[in-house]
Amino acid sequence: MREAGLPQRPATAAARLAPNRWAELAPGEAVWVESDGYGFDAAHVDEVSEHHEMLWVEFAGHAVQVWTRD
Repeated sequence: MREAGLPQRPATAAARLAPNRWAELAPGEAVWVESDGYGFDAAHVDEVSEHHEMLWVEFAGHAVQVWTRD
């Protein structure tokens, strides 16, 4: 169950794209990213790895910060 206040699935988020289909994405393409516990966020494809095990995205409209773990 999604926590209250988290961004819900946008109407333009048509279907989940499995990793084996990431090669269908092109750099610059607009996508939605969903993370459990955080909801949906708009992004653009930056790059897809050769074997489709990784997908890099740039989040639209805001900066992303990376923090170390304890």
